[in-house]
Amino acid sequence: MGKDIRRVCWLKWTVGIVVCVGCMWVVWPWEPELEMERMNVKRVKVHPIPPVSADVWISLSVKVRNRGMYWMELTDVDVGVKYRGKKMGHVESEGWHVRGWGWTNVDGDLEFSGLPSSEVLHLLEDLAKGKLYFHTVVEVYGQLGLLLFPIPHFFKTILACEILVNTKNHSIILQHCLHKD
Repeated sequence: MGKDIRRVCWLKWTVGIVVCVGCMWVVWPWEPELEMERMNVKRVKVHPIPPVSADVWISLSVKVRNRGMYWMELTDVDVGVKYRGKKMGHVESEGWHVRGWGWTNVDGDLEFSGLPSSEVLHLLEDLAKGKLYFHTVVEVYGQLGLLLFPIPHFFKTILACEILVNTKNHSIILQHCLHKD
């Protein structure tokens, strides 16, 4: 009889701990997951009059996924783009809302004027090959909330990606991303 009581007590404690861990996992305020979903070169205009330069128009989309039950108010989404180590510019967006366990796409267009002449030849070669290599840094700032109330928990998530873009069908061929703190 003493063994049965111990066994039942042990079972209750085990179930209680598993339920507590499960509840903590559900209510834990997760940081958002970021992914570069789309990046394509819309247009390139080369200025042949010296000094030679180029203007580049890029369209991109970042997927922000909320893994927690809290809603997220994204106060700032900033995407910086580099080509061959030269900063082309950045796209900034604000005021996005992501519901609990949901996701949203943040879209933006980047217009870069005056790619230096030393890079124009590389750009034209890469366009002829049909592949462009970019480095992007995505920074997301925001706040969590539950029901109608914001929670005083602010977050900042940074994702750095090296991306190879197919200019023929406007798809991402390869991307290698690292989350930074």
